[in-house]
Amino acid sequence: MLFKRKIALDDQLWQRAQAHVEKVGYSSVEEFVVHCIEKELQVRSAADQAQIDERLRGLGYLE
Repeated sequence: MLFKRKIALDDQLWQRAQAHVEKVGYSSVEEFVVHCIEKELQVRSAADQAQIDERLRGLGYLE
């Protein structure tokens, strides 16, 4: 089940995000924030996988 959560942003950051949203075509600041979080989590996941692969290589499980 999806529950709504709220994240507080200071006014200046909200205004910058709103200006960016209008410029690049997101439907809302919320959509933009979700996209940013998803993008950051993908980067982190890729870094984690690279570290796992390196460890497996060290153990001789990967070439």
